[in-house]
Amino acid sequence: MILKRIKQYLISFTLILLLLSDSLCANEYLFDIYFRGIPGGNASLVVDYQEDRVFASFIIHSSGFVDTFYKVRDTTRIVASYPTYHTLKYDKRIHEGKYHSRRTFDVEMIDTEKLKYPVRDEYTTMIMLLDSLYFSTDSVTVSLWDRKDSVAVPFRLYKKEKDIINSPAGTYPTLVYKPDKNFREVFEDESDLAIWISESIPPLPVQMKIRLKFGPLVCVLRKVIP
Repeated sequence: MILKRIKQYLISFTLILLLLSDSLCANEYLFDIYFRGIPGGNASLVVDYQEDRVFASFIIHSSGFVDTFYKVRDTTRIVASYPTYHTLKYDKRIHEGKYHSRRTFDVEMIDTEKLKYPVRDEYTTMIMLLDSLYFSTDSVTVSLWDRKDSVAVPFRLYKKEKDIINSPAGTYPTLVYKPDKNFREVFEDESDLAIWISESIPPLPVQMKIRLKFGPLVCVLRKVIP
């Protein structure tokens, strides 16, 4: 009986390890994007794990009708720590209509003693929620870098209602993560942030809602490339 239980524990432990390792493989997620409800291009999220680092890029490219009046060419590249998922470096190049900007952050270039909270941007947060270590967590802290005051401003992203999303990649029961009520007061331009994570194993970024300079953008999962 004892040997039988030990075998069962070993099998369960092995399955857990396999699930964890599978969820940490390099993946590319392709999305269809909608701007104010209008189909308008595509986006891609590429995630790669290398020892204690996570490397990721998120690219948004408008097309078709949307591209004629509101051209979007946003590129974000991120380096984060693993398994804490603290953003160590990012380079965000923003091209939205006539608005152009570049935002950078490098933890090695700032005084970390003044940094009350580790930085964790919205994209690093989404990648964190795809990790089986944090699967179905009740809440997670996001800390956006405030360049003006050289501080990280935190807020909580809470697991809210469940939702079923019909996407080109399939139909998924999802967990919806949204910010707390103080978020709008602090980050008025980011007030539409919401992330839909599938309840599948491994978890998938089925949908994400973010705010661009002049309106909300919704990314819906179209395909996963291992």
